[in-house]
This record gives sequence, structure tokens and C-alpha cells, in this order.
Amino acid sequence: MRKTVFLLILVITSCKNDKMDKKETQPNIIPITTSSEKAKEHFEKARFLVQNGINGNPTEHYEKAIELDSSFVRMYNFISIYSPNDSIKKQNHQLSKKHKHLVSKEEQMLVDATEFRLNNPEDIYENKLFELAKLCPSDKYLHHTISFLLFRKNPSLAIKAGEKSVELDEKYGSGYNILGYAYINNDELNKAEEAFENFIKSEPENGNPYDSKGDLMRQLGKYKEALKLKQKAFELDSSFDWIPDEIIEIKAMIDSLENK
Repeated sequence: MRKTVFLLILVITSCKNDKMDKKETQPNIIPITTSSEKAKEHFEKARFLVQNGINGNPTEHYEKAIELDSSFVRMYNFISIYSPNDSIKKQNHQLSKKHKHLVSKEEQMLVDATEFRLNNPEDIYENKLFELAKLCPSDKYLHHTISFLLFRKNPSLAIKAGEKSVELDEKYGSGYNILGYAYINNDELNKAEEAFENFIKSEPENGNPYDSKGDLMRQLGKYKEALKLKQKAFELDSSFDWIPDEIIEIKAMIDSLENK
């Protein structure tokens, strides 16, 4: 599973905002409130790159979105959820709190859920996000987020959310990816393999699904299959800089087993 490394976000706050009046009109999903349609496009591109583990620079899209709309709550909130850096999480959460009065009730609930999570890091239920999911049952990205946040801490609940995301969109590659890891952590390895196969079918030109399935095959002791999958992943995306070392380790394991 690709672990995207985020650079420190340069938060640009000098850009003057117009009153926010752009909102999603699709029912049963969380609106994306912003004064700039271009900012919304950058948000959506960043979300796609991060959730799918595709080679690209989400930080560039973060910065452009914020430059276009310095009160862009959804962008700040997204960073506060997906960044692995605690200081970046907190910095962007404070900015989302500062401007949350400008956005929809649903977006305010996202911010409140992040506030609870940062103050209660041992929580394993994400009740506030599940409450939001009842209001926005058709938002596959929300279900993915819940699964992402819980796939290590509470895999059974992560599976519930992940299965909902791919039920909504059977070609939602990143939904299958996070679901696969939740299945692994719940010791449902056959289901994990099926999820990664569906990820490959959904995005055959993306290196990430091959990398993910390779992780599972390695865990199962199927080293030759794992090797082929890792090689395919690196062939498709050479930015996966951890794979060459993994390939060396897998080859050494194959040699060790063959020389017994």
C-alpha cells in the first residue's frame, strides 16, 4: 500500500476570498463549498492522487487550491485527515475550524469529527463520521475515509465502510484497496485477494494495486507471485522507491527456499 509522503504545506492566507457560493448539488453526498471552481478541481485531483496512490504531487494541488480559496475548509480538512505528519494535521485542522462557519452542516460535521479524533487518538469507532454517513449515504469518498481511518484500529468497522464504498461504485479502485487491507487485518485473506483483484481490474495501469496484492502474496508465502507483482508495480510507477529493496528481499527468500 503506497505510503504517500507529504511535504510541509505552505498555507497561503493572504488571498482575499469572495463569499462562498459554489456547492455540490448532488444529493446525499457532502458538499464541496468553495468560492472557486478551479480550487474545487484541485481538491478533487488531490483526493484522487492520495486515495489511489498514483504518481503525482498532491501538495501542488493543495497549495493551488488554497491559493485560489484561502478559506477552503474541505481542502484543509482533507489534509488534516490524510497527512501522516501530526503538526500538519493540527495546523490544517485549525484553519478548517477558523472558516467552518462558511460551509455546510455536513462539512462542519467533518471538522467536528477531526476535532474529536485529534483530542481522542485512541478512539476506534469514528461515531461522528458514521453519523455523517447516515446523512450522506451515497458519498463513497466518506465511506473510504472511514475505512482508511479504521483499517488498522478496528478492521471490522473499516470493512463495513469499505464495502459500502465499492457497493456505491463497483469500479472504485481505492475503495477496494483500503478494503483489502482491512480484510488482511481482520484475517480474511481470501476476501483481501478478491479485493485487490478488483482493484487491478478497476485500474490496470496503476502500479498501486499490483503493489498491494504483492504485499498479500508475500504474507501468504507465495514469493514468486509476489515478485512478479512487485516488478509489475515498479514497471508502471518507478516513484514507488521502496519496491527495489522489497524485490531484493523477495528474491533472497526464493533463493533460500530453493536451496534448502
